[in-house]
Amino acid sequence: MLRRQALAIATIVGLAVLSVAPAARAVDTEVTSDTDGQFYDVRSPTGTVVDERRRLTTTLALSLYNLLDAPLTDPNAPQLSFRARLRYDADYGEHPDEVDPRYYQTTYVPGGAYGNQIGLSGAEAVDLMYAYVEGRKFLHGWLGFKLGRQYVTDVLGWWAFDGGDVAVTTPYFFKAELYGGIEERGGMPLSTSRFEADGIWRGNRSNLDPLPACPGGPPGTCGQSGLSLYPPFQQSDIAPAVGVALESTGITWIHGRLTYRRVYDTGSSNTTEYQSGIYAPSSYGGGRISSERLGYAVDASLTKFGGAKAGIVYDLYRAEVTSLYASLDAYLGSKVTVSADYDYYVPWFDGDSIWNFFAGEPTNDLALRANVDVNEKLSIAGSGNVRLFTVQTAAFDPIGNGGVNCSIPPCTYSPSTNYSGGYFPSNGHPFDEGFNLSARWRSGETRLAVRGAGNFGDEGDRVGGDFSAERIIETRYVVSGRVGVWQWDDKLRPERSTTDFSYVLGVGYRFTPRAQGGVEWEQDVNGLVGDRFRLLATLKVAVTK
Repeated sequence: MLRRQALAIATIVGLAVLSVAPAARAVDTEVTSDTDGQFYDVRSPTGTVVDERRRLTTTLALSLYNLLDAPLTDPNAPQLSFRARLRYDADYGEHPDEVDPRYYQTTYVPGGAYGNQIGLSGAEAVDLMYAYVEGRKFLHGWLGFKLGRQYVTDVLGWWAFDGGDVAVTTPYFFKAELYGGIEERGGMPLSTSRFEADGIWRGNRSNLDPLPACPGGPPGTCGQSGLSLYPPFQQSDIAPAVGVALESTGITWIHGRLTYRRVYDTGSSNTTEYQSGIYAPSSYGGGRISSERLGYAVDASLTKFGGAKAGIVYDLYRAEVTSLYASLDAYLGSKVTVSADYDYYVPWFDGDSIWNFFAGEPTNDLALRANVDVNEKLSIAGSGNVRLFTVQTAAFDPIGNGGVNCSIPPCTYSPSTNYSGGYFPSNGHPFDEGFNLSARWRSGETRLAVRGAGNFGDEGDRVGGDFSAERIIETRYVVSGRVGVWQWDDKLRPERSTTDFSYVLGVGYRFTPRAQGGVEWEQDVNGLVGDRFRLLATLKVAVTK
């Protein structure tokens, strides 16, 4: 069924290209497509196949520029364009039992991404990555807009929504932006869950209510009829969102952006992750905050001396700073760059998630980097990093008054002695450290690269390296390869320490400078799982008109 859907959508896009281009001869049209096929089995140490994958991932993109036929000699003329990209991600090796809810006691996985491949309900394998109309420089350069599914990328991270974005660019070195719509969430049509907040397992659970019958048995034989399966798997619903931003413009050496975004949860959410066996799970509903965050980022660049960037994110729902980073680059001459980075991060979750109840464990990352361009062919880079783990060592007191007393509702808060005497002992601020060294050499159609890396900590170590090469023959034939050796030491489970050897061999053919196909064969060998094999086929095509 999905193959027919994908073919229909691709046909529509193709017809759009054919119909629009002749009508407006000045329109610039670009069509690109990437296709990847992966074929591999994951086996247990005994040789039993535990995961079989025959995965096909393909994207189709369409871009139409200069829809208003603006004069090329007028840089201030209004511009209108359209961009869209579809992704089809299906696994033909997935076993039917994995997407059939009748097998919920054994192999079924809710929200399986490929259920429709065998005619069962599940998350759509077709994902509309983006599709929007964009206008620039309207109203004498003041007004810009986007309408449709689009990305927002700033200090708050990658985010996708369906709606509109309006920006007013002033001649006074700043731009004001207002956007709003519906957050893209898994389980909704042509959508993916990769951009929504963590902490809630969402999707389309229409095939889980009520409890289905066991295979080969009458209704209710797997449990009491009318109950729902998998309470922690929540039904997706619309998530209204609104955001504003102020951004600097017109100054080339420094750029700043202040942004605020609020997302709402709607629909119902279960209060328990467990099936009682007697009653349906309790839930709550109504509009409520999913996330509310405020962030600011700034970056500056001085062409001859270096650059700097910094950012901070404050989570208004959690009432704490969840991200803080800074980076400094220094140009020591034309061939040497030295950098220092700091990154502080606290995990954050959707407002409905139970993980908001637990204390977060921030990480502090500090790194020093250097890059040397020895000559036009050879460059060498290296880095060293330290990660410091911070664990809460003070009393967990969310309102600042000590303990809680709920013996007589409503609850009252009072100082508690349970936290005295070092109830939360210091963790000693454990840290991990690591390094990375690499070198790249390029001459004509030949590329060589070598890399070595290591990560070391109290729980285990990993160290190793790999060498890769690629050669293009007669501008069309591509041969490539990679070989690597990695060793890891699991100090918590010493019996799982081992050494891994892997190699990759690839061949390809370039049809045009922007179209290439190829096949790669990979084998991994280690003492824990024996051999692993993977066959990867790729096809990349770009057409510009």
